[in-house]
Amino acid sequence: AEVSTQSTGENKYKEAIGFYEPIVKKHYDNILSVSAIVLANLCVSYIMTSQNEEAEDLMRKIEKEEEQMGYEDPERKIYHLCIVNLVIGTLYCAKGNFEFGITRVIKSMEPYSKKLGMDTWHYAKRCFLGLIENLAKHMIMVRDVVLHDCIQFLEHAELYGKNVECRIQPPLSAAAVHELQGKNTVTYEARLIKGLLLLVCDL
Repeated sequence: AEVSTQSTGENKYKEAIGFYEPIVKKHYDNILSVSAIVLANLCVSYIMTSQNEEAEDLMRKIEKEEEQMGYEDPERKIYHLCIVNLVIGTLYCAKGNFEFGITRVIKSMEPYSKKLGMDTWHYAKRCFLGLIENLAKHMIMVRDVVLHDCIQFLEHAELYGKNVECRIQPPLSAAAVHELQGKNTVTYEARLIKGLLLLVCDL
């Protein structure tokens, strides 16, 4: 039964490759015109079907184009490679490999001044909340060095996230706006998540 489940899972990722690959190949010379989530899903599908070389080639291509765009427009924020790495990190966290997943998430967000945004924070915080939940339930053990990296990351998010909103707000009444003042920021959420992590880890 386990083999059959495994092959069903692999077939799902092979189907995804059949869907995403033509889109990416069609725009290969202008890869950043492809949605970041399409690129991320294709990379994950390659990894899940043991085609790691294809995933690495695609990521190198994205990195090269991002670097080129960085020279042409230094002020522009580009999130493609960051989101690809965040989705891969999320995948490892979902499979219980939190050390590798979280480390990948943290690295993908550097430099924070360019990579910290509403979408990237959404993926990152899901991994941290998953980590905290599993630590609280004593389901995993994580080395101190990784936990200290997590605290450091959350402190950076707190520092750089003052003007980064966490979610798009619908039109609100004046009272509701006052109530949410300062709470819809990465700084506010990073501080809360850091407090939870310190609490469960007794750091």
